[in-house]
Amino acid sequence: MKFYIKTFGCQMNVNESEIMTGILEKEGFEWTENPQEADVIILNSCAVREKAENKLYGAIGSYGKLKKKKEDLIIAVGGCVAEKEKENIIQRFHEVNFVFGTRNYMNIKKFIDRAKRSKKRFVDLSDEIDKISADLPKHPYSKHHGWINIIYGCNKYCTYCIVPYTRHLEKSRPVEDIIKEVKYYNDNGYREITFLGQNVDSYGKDFGDGKPKLNILIKEAAKYDSIERIWFLTSYPSDITDDLIEEVANNPKAAKNFHLPVQAGSNNILRAMNRKYTREYYLELLEKIKKTVPKVTISSDIIVGFPGETDEDFEETVELVKKARYERLNLAEYSPREGTISAKYYEDNIPKRIKNKRFQYLMNIQKQINHEENEKYLDKVLTVIQENKTKSGAYLGRTINNKVVIFESNPELSGKFVKVKINKISAGPLYGEVVAIEGSSEFNKIESYI
Repeated sequence: MKFYIKTFGCQMNVNESEIMTGILEKEGFEWTENPQEADVIILNSCAVREKAENKLYGAIGSYGKLKKKKEDLIIAVGGCVAEKEKENIIQRFHEVNFVFGTRNYMNIKKFIDRAKRSKKRFVDLSDEIDKISADLPKHPYSKHHGWINIIYGCNKYCTYCIVPYTRHLEKSRPVEDIIKEVKYYNDNGYREITFLGQNVDSYGKDFGDGKPKLNILIKEAAKYDSIERIWFLTSYPSDITDDLIEEVANNPKAAKNFHLPVQAGSNNILRAMNRKYTREYYLELLEKIKKTVPKVTISSDIIVGFPGETDEDFEETVELVKKARYERLNLAEYSPREGTISAKYYEDNIPKRIKNKRFQYLMNIQKQINHEENEKYLDKVLTVIQENKTKSGAYLGRTINNKVVIFESNPELSGKFVKVKINKISAGPLYGEVVAIEGSSEFNKIESYI
């Protein structure tokens, strides 16, 4: 049988799709990139925003048309929308054979067998998270960058966020099991890994002493020779520890980048969002990171137009962005998500035109900051790991502090270090030309800015 997986949303979903692919291939299934060839179509969904959820529904409708031509086609829906909507998906979409959850995706073969045996459609959202281990088969989609989910769920219950209801409470994987997975990537020649979690820096707090242990994982992972860069996503500000900051600063393999979603710059709005820190705490944290970690970059997320956000509240967010000088900022206009506290109890009282005006204003400020911050890289040589070809035909690479660089190259260098001299900047990527390739005599002679 052939199967096709379409993945929506975050890197955690990507990693879970890689594991489902590995499990099915081990059981004799054949992966296909063409859904029209598939006997099984698996949709791994995202519910963070309404737009992502609607993409799932559109995909169900599209693939449902294939079922009219192939009656035995099995369509499955997993991921966060599955947890959020549960039986509603089965009731609404008769094309769907079964729905599964975020904590039992490793049972995908069993679910397919059940669907083949019986025409009765079903929902299974059982919690079997303890079955997740490094021993599960996987088919990484990248040949040089491995994703490793280290902690599942979220305990924060921000009022706008659906994730605690779709991913449930935090559960950390054992250190030794994660390091076993690091070894797998090392033994297969991978250069980079990313530790993943809804609150990745909460890792290990549920082991008994309440102390995060992400710094320990980074230190242990760095002992493996093939692994050259270690990333982590996504952090919660109040769980960042001094030990983690010091590990990132002193470990040459630790990426010099923190993604620290602030969501708002006003204490009034932070309280309404149930974010467990203040504006002052957040800015002090940024200052500590910047003083401790040389050439660090920091990115963030902000929601504009949250219920009750006044002009004064928004201006505080603007001022925070100006002080933070993020290298990247993900902006979103608030929209209520069914099932969240804010959707249930708060009036969505900021007009759409005001949300959009604030969004555009802040976006323009951030673009200016981006361009100014990128000026320091002009005419500098940067070391990147080459990734895939872009739509323009050029290649993309990232520095260890997560600066995106675009350059002309060839596919044989993907997954390898190259040194690129920057000759053009923008408010987004940097642009340059390759001046040295890993393994060449020039590579170690040419000094790199980062």
